[in-house]
Amino acid sequence: MGFFNWSAPLLHRFLDGRWTTEDVGTLTGLLRPWVPEGGSLLDLGGGSGGLAVRLAGSLHARVTILDPTPEMLARVPAHPALDVRLGGSEDVPFPDGSFDAVLVSDAFHHFRDLERSVAEMVRVTRPGGGLLILEIDPGGWRRLLVVVERMVGEPANFFTRDAFCTFMAERGVAGRCFDHDSMSYLYAGEVLGGAR
Repeated sequence: MGFFNWSAPLLHRFLDGRWTTEDVGTLTGLLRPWVPEGGSLLDLGGGSGGLAVRLAGSLHARVTILDPTPEMLARVPAHPALDVRLGGSEDVPFPDGSFDAVLVSDAFHHFRDLERSVAEMVRVTRPGGGLLILEIDPGGWRRLLVVVERMVGEPANFFTRDAFCTFMAERGVAGRCFDHDSMSYLYAGEVLGGAR
């Protein structure tokens, strides 16, 4: 049994409520150029849906949560603007160009095949749509998170902010990275062409 299978109740209880009104406002503002009212957002690795519920309301859009852990998805609250799907980042079960944007919040470092995951994110985003990724900066005391994640069997694919921006640019996604809070940074990138 993996880390998220047994930790789902704890993560749901302690992490879903952490999103402040300011956090949701920031993410909504960054997503709005890509996600119109009535549009579609994929929350990749969205867990138990704490952020997806808030964004569905603030964006007035449909949000699909895709997560590989049934125990996390079982805790997603019922909401008319949410769809829930079991699956992983390396084989996203949707057609090309299905979404206006893809959001990954605190999950990118869990993806095992980063090349394939980025290719899938690009594939399911419409041309001119966007990728918004919130990640933990592994600097300073947060290096301990890398150690702990590896101890519990997670890939712990952490990047510094600048390294992440370079990584995405090398994969053909034009974007920018900027600080979000004392623990994390944001990457916002636009999908310029069609599916590859």
